[in-house]
Amino acid sequence: MELFFATTNRGKLRELRRLVEGLPVTVISPEELGRPLPEVVEDGRTFRENAEKKAAAYARFSGLHAVADDSGLCVDALGGAPGVYSARWSELDDGFASPACALPRVADRELGPELARAARDEANNDKLLAALAGREGAARDGGYVAALALAAPDGRMLACVEGACRGRIGHVRRGTHGFGYDPLFLPESELARLRAPAGAGHRGGPPRTMAELEPAEKDALSHRGAAFRALRPILERLARGAL
Repeated sequence: MELFFATTNRGKLRELRRLVEGLPVTVISPEELGRPLPEVVEDGRTFRENAEKKAAAYARFSGLHAVADDSGLCVDALGGAPGVYSARWSELDDGFASPACALPRVADRELGPELARAARDEANNDKLLAALAGREGAARDGGYVAALALAAPDGRMLACVEGACRGRIGHVRRGTHGFGYDPLFLPESELARLRAPAGAGHRGGPPRTMAELEPAEKDALSHRGAAFRALRPILERLARGAL
């Protein structure tokens, strides 16, 4: 079964392809489809609303079953921000402190999509560090949330699932395996090692950021991994023609 994943984020595409291993499913990217994606305005108030809107639009556009993701970081002390605006948070004038950075506004034009996304990630992380300046410990807690929506070729919604991963925002970027806020995000499972008694069998060293985890480790605890584990049995039924 061909499954269209409507994302130009190569990090997300790699994750989904890892997570469908073992299923009779071939993930098709926009690049492989060979047609530019129509713009879908992400004006939903929740990750779920945005994911469903994108899945329905891209399924109708591609003529294939389609999965769309909407995900982001919600920081407790910031009232849940950046939330649904996570990907473009640095471009919003929302009252949170942020160093001046014009790069994301010209990045698409001058750098191309991949480098532009990296520039925007850097600006988003700068803003996050500035917004949390002076806060320590639990005042830096938050979590990733992901919604994955599955739509039929005619746009009918077949399923929408969510996953979450709690953690804490670090003070410095570390790691090269992730994207988005991953270099600053310390998963709860890593923080728990510091609270474990000596000799409890945990590896030494400081807690790792999401961007320092190996791909299999990240899939096992990430918000997107949790969402996909909820979606996987639905895809299995769909591939067998039982949905």
